[in-house]
Amino acid sequence: MRFIATFLALFVWTTPLQAEEKVEQLMQALQVDAVIDILRDEGSSLGQDLQQTFLNNNGGPVFLDQVDRIYDADRMRDQVESVFAETLTKSQMDRAILFFESDLGQAITSLELSARVALADEAIEEMAQDAYKNGDRSTELYRLVDEYIQVNNLIDENVHNSISADYNFFRGMSLGVGGDDGELLAQLLEEKDSMTEDTRMWLYSFFLLAYKPLTDSQMRENIAFSRTETGKAINTALFESFNRMFDTIYYQLGQAVAQVLKGSDL
Repeated sequence: MRFIATFLALFVWTTPLQAEEKVEQLMQALQVDAVIDILRDEGSSLGQDLQQTFLNNNGGPVFLDQVDRIYDADRMRDQVESVFAETLTKSQMDRAILFFESDLGQAITSLELSARVALADEAIEEMAQDAYKNGDRSTELYRLVDEYIQVNNLIDENVHNSISADYNFFRGMSLGVGGDDGELLAQLLEEKDSMTEDTRMWLYSFFLLAYKPLTDSQMRENIAFSRTETGKAINTALFESFNRMFDTIYYQLGQAVAQVLKGSDL
């Protein structure tokens, strides 16, 4: 009896720990910390944009410091980690780790990170967009990028997340002022078509730039993984985690903007 009780206690202790280790291993394979660093840099640029477009540069260093705190790396990481732990099974994490820790998986992740950083430069972004708009759509690279985007439903998912983030931003701005959330959402949905075209442009420009060094066989292997049950689960978990993350961030950004505007009116 004592042996059985000791075994059960050990099982209860080790199982959550093993799950946490799997999640952490997957986070490392996906280079989530590097992704968050890039998002925080983009957040700093967004803070500057908000200063100009909404605040007429009245926010000052205090507002920018607040933006930096909103893009809290630990909290952003925790949100990704919690979604992985909630939604992915052990077998899905094992298979995903096997893929993303492989040479191809690491190459794909690194290429995407490098392309994301590169597109922060307006000149490179314009060049990438020109390459998409004026490029040869009959090439195998374009066909495979197109297939990858369609398989992962990237356009619709990104548009949904963008509308959700904008909705939360304006909700944060209107907090305490009142307003009709339904009317706000309707206004945002009116812009869905233009947002879809902007998203399509960005995604094709991004992936044509990022995946250019890959061979056709590597691209097909990447697409094949995306078609698997594990690939679909990872894709869903990533969108869910970043949707939660940006809903929180944009709501707080809206609040921060509203505070500055309220202070300016006093």
